[in-house]
Amino acid sequence: MLEKIWNTIRPARLQRELDEELRYHVELRARDLEKAGMLPSAAQAEAALRLGNFTLESERTRDMDISIALEGILKDLRYALRQLAHSPVFTAVAIASLALGIGANTAIFSIFNAALLASLPVHNPHELVILTNPDAAGVAIGQQDGERSLLTYAEYEALRDRSTGSSGTMAGLLASESQLNRWSVRIAGGSQEDMRRRLVSENYFSVLGVEPLAGRFFRQADAAGAGSDPYAVISYDYWQRRFARAPTAIGTSIRLYGATLTIIGIAPPGFHGETGGQAPDIWAPMMMQPLVKPGRDWIQEDLNKSINKVMWLHVFGRLKPGIALPKAQAEINVLFKAIIDSGYSKTLSLKLRKNFLDQHIKIRDARTGAFGDRNEFSQQLLVLLVIAALVLLIACANVANLLLARAAARYKEIAVRLSIGAAKGRLVRQFLTESLLLSALGGAAGVLVAIAAARGLVAMFSDPENPLQLSTAFDWRVLAFTFAVTLTTGVLFGLAPALRGTRVDISESLEENTRSATATGRRMTFGKSLVAAQIAISLLLLVGAGLFLRTLWNLQSVALGYAKESLLLVRVDALTAGYQDAQRPALYEQIANRLRTLPGVGAVTYSENGLFDGFDSGDPVDVEGFVPKGKADRGTRFDQIGPGYFSALNVPMLLGREITSRDTSNSLRVCVVNESFAKRFFAGRNPIGKHVTDTYGGSRLTMEVVGVSRNMRDHRLRGDVPDRFYVPASQGDGGIAPAVSFEIRTLADSAGMLNSIRKSILQINTDLPIVNARAIDDVISAQNKQPRLVARLCSIFGLIALLLAATGLYGVLSYSVARRSNEIGIRMALGAGRHNVVSMVLKETGVMIAVGMAEGIVATIGLTRLVANRLYGLSAADPSTIAAALGILAVTALIASYIPAARAARVSPVVALRHE
Repeated sequence: MLEKIWNTIRPARLQRELDEELRYHVELRARDLEKAGMLPSAAQAEAALRLGNFTLESERTRDMDISIALEGILKDLRYALRQLAHSPVFTAVAIASLALGIGANTAIFSIFNAALLASLPVHNPHELVILTNPDAAGVAIGQQDGERSLLTYAEYEALRDRSTGSSGTMAGLLASESQLNRWSVRIAGGSQEDMRRRLVSENYFSVLGVEPLAGRFFRQADAAGAGSDPYAVISYDYWQRRFARAPTAIGTSIRLYGATLTIIGIAPPGFHGETGGQAPDIWAPMMMQPLVKPGRDWIQEDLNKSINKVMWLHVFGRLKPGIALPKAQAEINVLFKAIIDSGYSKTLSLKLRKNFLDQHIKIRDARTGAFGDRNEFSQQLLVLLVIAALVLLIACANVANLLLARAAARYKEIAVRLSIGAAKGRLVRQFLTESLLLSALGGAAGVLVAIAAARGLVAMFSDPENPLQLSTAFDWRVLAFTFAVTLTTGVLFGLAPALRGTRVDISESLEENTRSATATGRRMTFGKSLVAAQIAISLLLLVGAGLFLRTLWNLQSVALGYAKESLLLVRVDALTAGYQDAQRPALYEQIANRLRTLPGVGAVTYSENGLFDGFDSGDPVDVEGFVPKGKADRGTRFDQIGPGYFSALNVPMLLGREITSRDTSNSLRVCVVNESFAKRFFAGRNPIGKHVTDTYGGSRLTMEVVGVSRNMRDHRLRGDVPDRFYVPASQGDGGIAPAVSFEIRTLADSAGMLNSIRKSILQINTDLPIVNARAIDDVISAQNKQPRLVARLCSIFGLIALLLAATGLYGVLSYSVARRSNEIGIRMALGAGRHNVVSMVLKETGVMIAVGMAEGIVATIGLTRLVANRLYGLSAADPSTIAAALGILAVTALIASYIPAARAARVSPVVALRHE
């Protein structure tokens, strides 16, 4: 095995030199035979005959060369092992430092690989493409121009039928719900429980090329019409968790809303669908959508009745063999344009038709599947990977310093070996063997660290309601990454000590110790430079951790425009429970009145989009007295709200009045605008009495402005508050909101009231789906999950970096003090006091700290700008954060340096001089 490896890496030049040497020997023998009287041709033949088989001799020579080389490597390995075994403390510290650095990098890369690089566990994943935006998720109702993020079912169906024929580019086309939803279900007639589900087209499993573990999958032939295939396939994980892997799970009924599904199959282990990081419990056929979500038929599409499209699907395709992606891109867009053109009524205005036709599809490689917030997630992992790499650099500097100290301690030994003829290259190889062995041991320990750390990272990234499903198993990419990091690390921290350790002045090294102490001081200069670099990198990490911690604090304490204390949020889906448009206003008022009677409830209101619920609405508008500069200058956001919305939230009205119970469907159409809307569209004019006209879809719905509210944050914590207008829920265009969020102001800060609120709502109708019921503090906390994670991990890495830097500083000073025992003894014998010795050592420390901090400040100001877009409420070069980091680092460094300084002050002059 070793011979094969050596043959792979051995230079071809050396083999050529061996062959040339053999030919030269043949030539010399032939010349000798010629001189003895033989003819040249006969002499050449005789010389070749005496050599024997040239190829065989060449191989024998090569084998001798390989054996010598391998023997040398094995000797170096044995010697390195003995050296490490003789210094167990050094070995343990070095391996632990490297294990932390390599393990952290491997763990983060394994998550990055599992989420964004690893292929789906399906048949020939390289053939998969996605026709929609893999980062998109949710339901968009209305219109979209430019690149389409999601598709409707009708569009998917038309593309499937036209692109998969004999002349098409696709072997198959499937559709899947773009977001993972939760169902409240009853299994086998039991009590209600939650389940994560995804609706998929009936050909989903066949196009992906996945085989069932047990039972069967639904198939395209089952899709005879809406509700024709009441089946379900459960995941292996859910089968294991809910049914304890019982075979009787197949055939079990699942009751939800307007349908009863029967489990017909179990997916294989490791298959979690087409969307990375998500783990559905159940897959249901697309034809069941109108039944499992009553009141919302997203299968049928009639653009003559409404021009609003329901865009909710990801669409994946499998390319036919030999078909290139550009060809499929061209064909799909031609088909898509034709589908769009034929779908809309010819009576639409030319302007609207032009807008609707300004749409296209971008096809992407889909071997890794879809992944919601892919860009955000990858940026976070890259930030963490850079931070982990900096920690590894500090660990490398630590080990390099330890190796430098060992090399300095072996100074005389190396000088003796060089004086008796040892080659410097041979000694460098021996030093590098030791460093590579250390790195290998650190890498092996780092893999163990990475396994535990990767699981911890997945748990930290996960949401309890929608856990992040990522495999922490190491594939070839992770192992290759770990090998590359380990090898680079070994060379990185081993090369400098190897070169400097063999840079020995033989004559100087054999002189008296008084001169060797001075030489040692010169050799320690490089170690001090490494410590300064450690301090610089530690400062950078500490400042980064401080910036992210302060960002989290700023986001947690950002002014919402209303008091978040004692505010509860409950979202109710009326349409799914069967309430039609005309029935919903009475239902919402009934729920609000019921909740107002609960003890401890101060005020109740509701809104369609809710607070931080992930729903939002926007339309183009014409505003009286405002001249738009272009098409993009007419869009704004809006919400439908219940009576007393602003007073319930404690949002002040700056002008006019708020929406009340007098604003009904039979009264004057009115709206309230926020500060941002007033500033943008009215620019100093009084908005009260002016008119705002919603022009979506070519219709014109005019409202009179009756109030201006203070800006409030209801959808995001970062950035400016967007302009928005509010309309009474009873006057909403397109009907009453099918689902609303109730905002409940309690008299006491008690999230425990949520159970009472839930029971009161279900007393009205036990089939009312309560989608979310949480305190706004929990909602804000969920909004800050990613910043909290980054801040927490950066703080951990910062503390590790601080510990490693302190260890490195302590190690260098301890060794420096030990090597200067003679000098310190002389100073104390001549009258220097202990405080003088401590001062001398601390002065030396101060220079290293000052240099490191100066380097760190420059690096911090330069590099933290790269994460400026992730900060909130402060600049990347925030003075107070830098000052705090400097203070922490200075105190830690002084503590680490005081210990060897105090030890030096306790040196007895007599003992020190006698020792020397």
